[in-house]
Amino acid sequence: MWFFMILCYVLIAISGIGLVQIGLNHYFDFWITNRITFDLMVSIIFIAAQTLVMFFFVGTGVNIREYLEAHPELGNDLYKKMFSIKRKLYPPTMMVTMLFMATVIIDGIFYFGKVSEWWFHILYFLTLFYFFKATKEQHASFKGSTNIVLEMTKGERKKND
Repeated sequence: MWFFMILCYVLIAISGIGLVQIGLNHYFDFWITNRITFDLMVSIIFIAAQTLVMFFFVGTGVNIREYLEAHPELGNDLYKKMFSIKRKLYPPTMMVTMLFMATVIIDGIFYFGKVSEWWFHILYFLTLFYFFKATKEQHASFKGSTNIVLEMTKGERKKND
C-alpha cells in the first residue's frame, strides 16, 4: 500500500512538472523540433499517474471491503467512508485526464497550423486548474484512506504491541 501511495505522489509530481513544461514549450518553443514527441512522453507519464491513483483507490476499497467481511464486528461504516472518498476523488481525476489529453491533441494540431492558438490557451489553463484541484483532492483522499486503514486495524495493532 505504502509503495503505491508514494509512487502515486512521485508520478503526480513528475506529471505536474511535465504539464508546466508543455506550457513553457508551447509559449517559448525551447523544444520546437520535438514538440509532439515531448507531449507524447509527458502524456504517458501523466496518464500512468492518474490511472495508478484510480486503481490505488479501487484496490484499497476492495481490501477494506474484504477485511470488513472477515471482521463483521467492525460494521460497514468504514466502507461507506471509503466509498465517499472515491465519490469525491474520481470526478476531478477523470476531468483532469480528459482535459490534459485534449490539451496535448490541440497543441499538436496547433503545431501543424490547423487550429487557433486560443484553443490551446483555454484548454491549458483549464487543465492547470483541474490538475491543482485533482491533486488537492487526491492528497485528501490518500489521507482519508490511510486513516480508514489505521482505524480498521487498530485492534490488531494493539494485540501485537
